Amino acid sequence: MKTKCSLMVAVSGLFLILANTAFAAPIPCTGAGSIRRVRNTAIGNYEYVIFDYVPPPAASYSVTAVPPSFTEDEGADPGTVSGNKFKQIRFKALTWTCTINQSFSLPKTAIKGIKKTGQFEAVITYVVGYRTASTYLNTYSYNVGPIKKVVMQFRR
Repeated sequence: MKTKCSLMVAVSGLFLILANTAFAAPIPCTGAGSIRRVRNTAIGNYEYVIFDYVPPPAASYSVTAVPPSFTEDEGADPGTVSGNKFKQIRFKALTWTCTINQSFSLPKTAIKGIKKTGQFEAVITYVVGYRTASTYLNTYSYNVGPIKKVVMQFRR
């Protein structure tokens, strides 16, 4: 009898732990090694996608052109990306188990869509869709205290 009660208590405790894990509120990305915020803006003849993150020593990012049939990983946001041309930015060695704050005002003149296409196993990817007549200029970064800002720049 004592063994049955102990087993029932153990199973109930395990169930509660799993239920709390599965239904817990998303954890915002605020710590070292996480992308805290992604947003877009426009100034003059230029439009920008800005990623704010706290980089760990091994963090890196790369930007590549991708075809409209880009692949999605686990953690992708639902939906498609508007645009005729696409650039993918891939961050490596980051915390991927938190919720990234995203603030997009779309569509703009150049940038037509922004979508997180993956957030899995320390790799986070976004695809930016833009119109054919616009030009992707470059991606650069700078530091503001502990925050590194990675900026993708487009001409309208």
